[in-house]
Amino acid sequence: MNNEVQRGVLVVGHGSRRAEANEDVREATARIGARGGFRLIEPAFLEIEHPNVHEGFDRLVQRGALDITVHPYFLSPGRHTRGDIPAKVSDAARRHPDVKYRITQPLSAHPLVIEASVERIFESIHLETDANAGRALQLSRVRFLAEPGTVYLVGAGPGDPGLLTVKALALLESCDTVVYDYLVNPDVLGHVHESAERIYVGKVGGGRSTPQPQINRLLIQHARARKRVVRLKGGDPFLFGRGGEEAEALVEAGIPFEVVPGISSALAVPAYAGIPLTHRGLSSSVVVTTGARGADGMFEGRTLAQLATADTIVVLMGVAHLREIANELMNSGRSGKTPAAVIRWGTYNGQQTITGTLDSIAVQVARAGMRAPAVIIIGEVVRLRERLNWFEQNVDAEELAAALAIAC
Repeated sequence: MNNEVQRGVLVVGHGSRRAEANEDVREATARIGARGGFRLIEPAFLEIEHPNVHEGFDRLVQRGALDITVHPYFLSPGRHTRGDIPAKVSDAARRHPDVKYRITQPLSAHPLVIEASVERIFESIHLETDANAGRALQLSRVRFLAEPGTVYLVGAGPGDPGLLTVKALALLESCDTVVYDYLVNPDVLGHVHESAERIYVGKVGGGRSTPQPQINRLLIQHARARKRVVRLKGGDPFLFGRGGEEAEALVEAGIPFEVVPGISSALAVPAYAGIPLTHRGLSSSVVVTTGARGADGMFEGRTLAQLATADTIVVLMGVAHLREIANELMNSGRSGKTPAAVIRWGTYNGQQTITGTLDSIAVQVARAGMRAPAVIIIGEVVRLRERLNWFEQNVDAEELAAALAIAC
């Protein structure tokens, strides 16, 4: 952020003599800030309550904002957003000539708000006939809140934020510290409260990484300080995620912990590419393996040779050794014409899939310049992608190109 303009958000409510109405504006402001990742955000009120628009604008400037977006929170699209707010904001901005500002459209008439209103109406009807179910849902969210001094080894899933589990979401919203990896989608971190400490310990193949002992010490240190600690990992923490090693370290240190499984990329990425790992008549066995040794990142062919007879083979962290993987499988008896697929940034909008055969896939992937993170699928089920591809075909071509450019 050092070289970027500091942006601020001013959420403007009406202001009321009812304290609960004003508190609703303040709470909504905090939630908008946490969900959108807005570090500089303040509430303000048109009437009665403080801070007023001038005071809220001044607070943002004092905190370093040089570009302010003013958001009317459920105010009249007429008198308020075309009259009162522009006048008050313009007056406030005159004292800060170097600060740019803009005013958003009001939320009250947005189609999603109308949809939410209809949903609330139906919800109230359903809750009246099934009140116990509604109460049970609320109680389950409370039960998932993080506890002080506990470390939660949480799987963030493969990338798509919609694949985060309910328990993982509740823990992220209630933690004090989140220690996260490279493969965690930044959108997932939007659920973490702005006051929580974020610690990046990512590991990138072939690049810089945080040593595992250092990560273990971080978890123990923050837990002993009575923090609510979420250790957030891409995919599932116990599948090639070193979650077992971290759990052992916590046991030795006497730190309580919980494991919250996540959806592994080994399962989700093939599904998003239209490739079922099992299919009657094509595949009744699946193996998941790694393409590189955890200690030094080198190719381990002996293990792969032992797994060559499985109907479907899923290889994680193997793109750098794709040619060796294909050769080892062919030397172990798999036909060179066995279908193969490599899927990069699976479940993201920029997902990219290349299909071929064992004897051609390495050349195709090299020609396309594909790099990690990617999942390799080998087996007859890859042929089903031609008919079952449901995700990538719905992505706009320009959006895909932009996403790939950012990913590269």
